[in-house]
Amino acid sequence: MIYCEDLQKNLDVCMASKTGKSDNLVKWYDSIGSANLHEREEYQKKTELLLLSTLFAHYPDIEIENLTGESPDFIINYQGQSIGVEVSEIINHFELKKKESYINHIFRTVESLLADYKSLSGIYYLSIDYHQDDFYQQPEQLIKEISSAITNNKNTKFVKHIRRTPHHKGVLLFLEYRFSLFDELHSEKIRQVIEKKNSKYKLYHSKAKECWLVLVSNMYNIASRYTYIHAKEELKNISSPFSRILHIENLHSQMMVIK
Repeated sequence: MIYCEDLQKNLDVCMASKTGKSDNLVKWYDSIGSANLHEREEYQKKTELLLLSTLFAHYPDIEIENLTGESPDFIINYQGQSIGVEVSEIINHFELKKKESYINHIFRTVESLLADYKSLSGIYYLSIDYHQDDFYQQPEQLIKEISSAITNNKNTKFVKHIRRTPHHKGVLLFLEYRFSLFDELHSEKIRQVIEKKNSKYKLYHSKAKECWLVLVSNMYNIASRYTYIHAKEELKNISSPFSRILHIENLHSQMMVIK
């Protein structure tokens, strides 16, 4: 199932946290919506665009020439050069993908229930114990509990802590990021994605003389989160036909230049 509410939520967060190119981000986002794409294609292109929000913060002079292409995902203009950009999200915890879909569905339901309460408007980061088995067995009870926690600003069985930041367009819910000394992203996972994309480079190169590969850790998704990159020095000598390879994350807008 396609949850377009996830996209709007992510756009709102990008608007709240980024500066400089936020107006362009909205313009590009709306242009994709007006391109008469199939619903799934539109969702995918908007997702890819929002994954690049940190890239636009680091390269504010980027303009997008082609928003709806494939292989590469976008054609940008940077310093007078037309460049293909291929985007790939790095999944660090594949075992959490199914759980994350369930949590996102619960969050979107709660956001909808609280949307008309202007006094509750804000971005909420919830520390939730999603490791308990009954967390996934009582969705209706969980929706009531999270709604109550936000309305009363009070912890519950599953909601252990609430952090609220200003926002004027309804209620947005995220899982709070919990740092762990053992939550590593091994460089081998990054290498595997690069090698997979390397094998398709001829296809990208046929549409753009220069191509960048942008790898994204979406820190708002529990399946993508990490605390540190293990053995990242091993990526320095990686071989790739891409002229530039970047790894970015969207919690602290950090960027690592791999090539």
